[in-house]
Amino acid sequence: MRALVTGGAGFAGRHLLAALERAGHEAVGAGLPDGHGRPEHGAWHDLDVRSEPACRALLGELQPGWVFHLAGFAHVGRAEADPQACLAVNFGGTRAVLEACLAAAPRARVVLVSSAEVYGRVKPDELPVTESQPLRPATAYAVSKAAAEMAGHHAAARGLSVVILRPFNHIGPGQSEDFVASAFARQVARIEAGRQEPVLRVGNLAAVRDLLDVRDAVQGYLRAAEAGRDGAVYNVTSGDAVAVKDLLDTLLSLSEARVSVQPDPARMRPVDVPVFHGSPERLLADTGFRARLDLRRTLSDVLDYWRARETTSVERR
Repeated sequence: MRALVTGGAGFAGRHLLAALERAGHEAVGAGLPDGHGRPEHGAWHDLDVRSEPACRALLGELQPGWVFHLAGFAHVGRAEADPQACLAVNFGGTRAVLEACLAAAPRARVVLVSSAEVYGRVKPDELPVTESQPLRPATAYAVSKAAAEMAGHHAAARGLSVVILRPFNHIGPGQSEDFVASAFARQVARIEAGRQEPVLRVGNLAAVRDLLDVRDAVQGYLRAAEAGRDGAVYNVTSGDAVAVKDLLDTLLSLSEARVSVQPDPARMRPVDVPVFHGSPERLLADTGFRARLDLRRTLSDVLDYWRARETTSVERR
């Protein structure tokens, strides 16, 4: 199957392109390459998803069987700082891709990657979160993703095959330090390399989150493309709840460095949900997808990723 991945230069996009190739599909990435450059896997096309004519031209040329739409703002804090730009990309870009599919590649199946952030604050008796939970977006990022989902339903009502995914927090090697596991791991790696004092600065350690290895997450995306129901919405989740403090303790146990931990107000999110985890049952029932990788393995790989980068940085000095 020829598969187009918008946002292919991003964290999940790179892993998805690699997974598509390993599964024997023809992988094609598109988007604005990030600071790491173009991905190693798949062909590449530069694309600004906000441009419907550009999307239409590319889709008309490629005629993909699958379109995985991942392009967009991915960081809650940056979205709060510039909500208009976030909405223009996450909603406007999604709408442009969907309209281009309807016009130029109407037989494609679109896997629209939204976010579990659309659920907003949930009460303890509403956990684990299921797909029937009402949307109560509490951040600019979540509002933009909820709007993108509405665009997906609008396209589906006009005959496009659309599956909507709501991934919970995913982590893994290659993720930006803007996200909690990578932020911790990079600091540990810098401390080990002697590039940072032995003080690890943290945000809210009391938060409880659903953490899924990105390599598992993209397998969920593939299973949704293969076996998901048209018009369905699926959580992509580990099904487990992990306190951020436990994540940190596990990461520190993987290092021999002696580290003290200090709270950093700058790392506290303006809107934070104390406990947040989802139900994997619908995606499991329809596609057979289940997370495979355990948290310790994931954190070990994240730490090794940052160790390699910090060691290289030291060697270049």
